[in-house]
Amino acid sequence: MVREEVKKATGSRRAVAVPSLRKAIMILDLIGRRGRLPFSTIQKTLDLPKSTTHQLLKALTDVGALQVRSDGGFMLGPKICELGALGFQQRSLDSLSLKHLKLLADQSGLACEIATFEGREAVVLATASPNGGARCAGHDGRRWPLNRVATGKALLAFLDDVDRKRLFADLDWTKATSRSIASPDAMLRELDIVRERGWALDDREALDDTSCIAAPVFDGRNRVVAAVATVGQATLITPERYELLSELVLNAAKAVSQEVQEV
Repeated sequence: MVREEVKKATGSRRAVAVPSLRKAIMILDLIGRRGRLPFSTIQKTLDLPKSTTHQLLKALTDVGALQVRSDGGFMLGPKICELGALGFQQRSLDSLSLKHLKLLADQSGLACEIATFEGREAVVLATASPNGGARCAGHDGRRWPLNRVATGKALLAFLDDVDRKRLFADLDWTKATSRSIASPDAMLRELDIVRERGWALDDREALDDTSCIAAPVFDGRNRVVAAVATVGQATLITPERYELLSELVLNAAKAVSQEVQEV
């Protein structure tokens, strides 16, 4: 009985949260399109109750999505500007990286890719193959758990502690293969190694026959935004080749970082 009541309460909170989120986005869209607006214009244009408008504006202001001017009007806040810049940057990462992925594929003789964060996954933005072309993945990019692949490790290693801890709490630590890292503590030790040498290794941790070497891409504020990688059969990415392949991957990641920082 108690469990059923808890479930009903949780469901009720979720039912309220979704419409509130929609209304908050409507407010952001209105201010984004029309510029600085006073409370009364926002409330009347969207036909929202005054109490609801007040609560949403306060919540959006508290998180930096909106900013209150000295005259009481509302404008987009620094958080929205930051997210907008990151969104543009992520959309441009694929096209900016193509020539560097193609060069890396030709040099390494392996398939290459660039991936970025999407929730708790690393989503592939673009790929290249040796003796072939490079292409943007679009909405069809493959997705991998951040804690299973080298691109994910390269992204996690250079996050700040707060964001890393938040992601760790959402990750599934069930082994995908016998070589998968199965605990947050073990992954933290692995990420220390990644930071020390500058590149990450996935040695058959997502798939039994596949390995990967990746290095991070940084934006103009030195934030990790993506990772470049070589991917191939484990028989082709062996310890004897780690030094050569990691140097090629690091060079490609550095070149993409420079492109990103110039946008």
